[in-house]
Amino acid sequence: SYLDTAITLNEPLMCKKQMFDEFGPLLGLTQDENDYAVDHAFKATQAFEDEMERKGKELLDQVTKENRVALVMLGRPYHNDPGMNHAILEEFQALGYPILSMRSLPRDKATMDTLFAEDIAKGVIENGLDVTDVWPENYSTNSVQKVWAAKFASRHPNLACLDLSSFKCGHDAPTYGLIDSIIASSGTAYSALHDIDANKPSGSIKIRVRTYGYTLMMLRERLEDQAVKVTELDRSVTMKKLELMKSLQQKLANTGRLDDKLDGQVKALETQVGIWESEKPKNTKRPAALNVLRT
Repeated sequence: SYLDTAITLNEPLMCKKQMFDEFGPLLGLTQDENDYAVDHAFKATQAFEDEMERKGKELLDQVTKENRVALVMLGRPYHNDPGMNHAILEEFQALGYPILSMRSLPRDKATMDTLFAEDIAKGVIENGLDVTDVWPENYSTNSVQKVWAAKFASRHPNLACLDLSSFKCGHDAPTYGLIDSIIASSGTAYSALHDIDANKPSGSIKIRVRTYGYTLMMLRERLEDQAVKVTELDRSVTMKKLELMKSLQQKLANTGRLDDKLDGQVKALETQVGIWESEKPKNTKRPAALNVLRT
């Protein structure tokens, strides 16, 4: 025998009643004991969610700082199981691409404002979690999470998407077109594996992992190139600024005038330039795990 009582997790009071009606008689619980247990269960769940988001933000900040790429796994909760995802996630992690689950994407105000501020300002959406702009009549919590995660990834330059579906899941079908349009509009790197449980999928999966790995490698190289260009531009601007300030400083000196503020700014810029010149060239050799894709 088994228990199949429906539990309403988004309504704590209703959840308490449902849990008590089911487990009270079986375990000899009082209403207070039941409510106490449910309250602590919700607190533990929230603590887990907060920790997932904290780690997700740390990882996202790290790959952004290092001009790397992370993968957002768009899938059902069971796709986190290596037995269900056929170790696809491990394959990509071995290539140097960390995996973010949908629930680990940070939802703090700073991140949400950065990614969704434009749409909120235009009135397209009410807040960063709103998906009614692309799916007005959504009905499934997990499906909505997939669509929202695709929107999140499409707005972040260091994220790519890996969309998993087993047996071409009927519940996932309505999201295929939505996610495709979201990804296409932003040009985000994307791979869809909607048949990972097909007969003898291992060979097909390895080929697709290798192919998508090459795309991700190209994305990482583009991010690195952009970072180099930004750094070079910043240094060129600083050098020109220093040159102009020194020229002004010399003109003031020729007229017997001094400007302490200008002198301080020149000294600060000279110090910064000195640091740049003393820095050793960074090793631009790419990880072996990425180079192997070139063979």
